[in-house]
Amino acid sequence: MQRAQKPKILINTSSWINVFEIGLHLYLIGNFNVHTTPKVVEEIREGEDFAQDAKIFMDFVEKKFIRVLEKDEIPEDIRHEISITSGEIELASTAFDNREYIVLIDDSRIYRVLERTGIKYISSANIVIDACLTGSIDINEAFLMLDRLEYQ
Repeated sequence: MQRAQKPKILINTSSWINVFEIGLHLYLIGNFNVHTTPKVVEEIREGEDFAQDAKIFMDFVEKKFIRVLEKDEIPEDIRHEISITSGEIELASTAFDNREYIVLIDDSRIYRVLERTGIKYISSANIVIDACLTGSIDINEAFLMLDRLEYQ
């Protein structure tokens, strides 16, 4: 029996921090084909000297558990809707040009732009639900994690 291919996820800085804080970073890496962009790596690298999540992220990048995609040209459809200096614009540009990616993002201000342009997205809460549905965590753990996400 052929195994289903892992979904391709594009992750931003805040989503990585959120998933790490609730302890699902290994679940994410194990169950999704995780990608990011140079701007996100740059943002996370700033915390490498003091933040455990940044050290682990950079280790995952080095070991190719998280792949860094080259920056795509920003399509006109989204150029003026998301800050050009943000990691989110790189994620949206990559997903806009390659629709097999799902953007993992916790910034609800970006959701409407993604919806309007037909880009698929999920939040860290969806990762919690997925982990619960696959039996990786139980329902009580899921509720605790969702509560923690609400206050981050």
